[in-house]
Amino acid sequence: MNNETYVPGAMPVSGRPVIAKCKSVPHDIRIEHYGASIADLEGTCHVVSAAASDAERWFPGRRANYTIIVVPEGRSIYVKRRSLGFNSMHVTLAAADFSDRIRYTGNVVDLVAHESFHALGRLANDRRHLDEHIAYYAGLCAQLDVVGSIPESALYGAALIDGVDDATRYSSATAYSVRREVFPLLHDGSITSDSDGGRILAERCQELRSGIHNSNG
Repeated sequence: MNNETYVPGAMPVSGRPVIAKCKSVPHDIRIEHYGASIADLEGTCHVVSAAASDAERWFPGRRANYTIIVVPEGRSIYVKRRSLGFNSMHVTLAAADFSDRIRYTGNVVDLVAHESFHALGRLANDRRHLDEHIAYYAGLCAQLDVVGSIPESALYGAALIDGVDDATRYSSATAYSVRREVFPLLHDGSITSDSDGGRILAERCQELRSGIHNSNG
């Protein structure tokens, strides 16, 4: 199985990345950073590991290794690597290095949790690893758990219709459906873990997880 990851941008990245291995977290995480030294490696390591742990709550007992590719804001990259080995999974993900660190953190958490849901579910031989609706919730649930808040700007935008393939169109439509479900939970432009909306979302996350745990898949 191949793992594909893409970050859009005006120009492709160039040169070779700075590569580092996370040492202070329980997960096997490799960071590849293009265009600059890693100013906040420790923070990124902990954020990725926390998001991975949150994703593991959907499929307990399953675990993945990670490569996180960080590219300068506005630059693009496309990476395709093998991800599935014997009873193991390696997830490679690319993320933009947004100057807004809150946006950067939320995006990384959402990305890791969403894609880990797919990967860990596949590793568990659970057919619901293809369920985009739950995967988008996995990203939001992780943001609420790890970051403690979800700004309105982190909710998925309008569905794409033209100029995309069927898989992208379906994923986009599903993302927008989740946005419409979650949007009423916003208060003053965000959903926080200590707000009514945050508590409702947390309950919804638990219900979705329980639905997976309590069935045969």
